[in-house]
Amino acid sequence: MQSERGGVRIGWAALITAAILFAGNPNTAAADTQVRFNVSQPFRVGSHAYDAGVIVLHTVVSYTPSLSLFEVWVNGDCLGMMAARRSPPEGSIARTEAFFRRDDAGVLQMIGFHDSGLTGPASYRFGSL
Repeated sequence: MQSERGGVRIGWAALITAAILFAGNPNTAAADTQVRFNVSQPFRVGSHAYDAGVIVLHTVVSYTPSLSLFEVWVNGDCLGMMAARRSPPEGSIARTEAFFRRDDAGVLQMIGFHDSGLTGPASYRFGSL
């Protein structure tokens, strides 16, 4: 029982520390982006599979100039947070759009998106960072 309490204390301490770091980070001021994608084919986000639906990404924090954390929603259900590597776009971006790859079964898997954004265009990639 003692170790469970210790774990809870450590968990709360980590949460409070993260909140303080994010509050003191000047990059969090830009953390108000929300993008929405309608997908009409079967797709995957992480380990979750869907026949079709709406993907909504909301920026939680721009942790560093090249790394952002997004809250991920599909069909109204929150899947949690995903990290994405941010980079300048290759070429011009006329609109915000998701990009996918097809897995071996032919199902689309979201791997990132281009954001035309109010603060300037950027590309985001999910996956191994």
